[in-house]
Amino acid sequence: MAGKFISSDEAETAIVETAKVLLQDGSTLNDAQYGIYAAKLVGDVLDYCHRDDFPKALVYTCADLLVKRVNDVADDTKGLKSIKMDDTQFDFAHGDVTAGNQADADFETIRPKLNLYRKIGGWS
Repeated sequence: MAGKFISSDEAETAIVETAKVLLQDGSTLNDAQYGIYAAKLVGDVLDYCHRDDFPKALVYTCADLLVKRVNDVADDTKGLKSIKMDDTQFDFAHGDVTAGNQADADFETIRPKLNLYRKIGGWS
């Protein structure tokens, strides 16, 4: 059982480092931003799973979510519904989000994997 779980601080560091490799970002310029995203992910996972230790196997899953979040923030076409120039118009498929944010929706996609590590109850 030893070695399958790490502390939340170790998880945040591992997620940031893995995401930087996936993003091919060797600079320290975005470390603070990535650290905030990683801290939120780790906190959400620990809260959902009712744990104090972080499953090592979820580092890669959370790093993928961090990469998606960084790429979504960099994508400036969000919310673009159509483009029109002269007599030509392009309409894009879009969904109207009424509540929550994209980070919450992304977190929902990993819930089945989180259930593998979830403890029953939350009482301490």
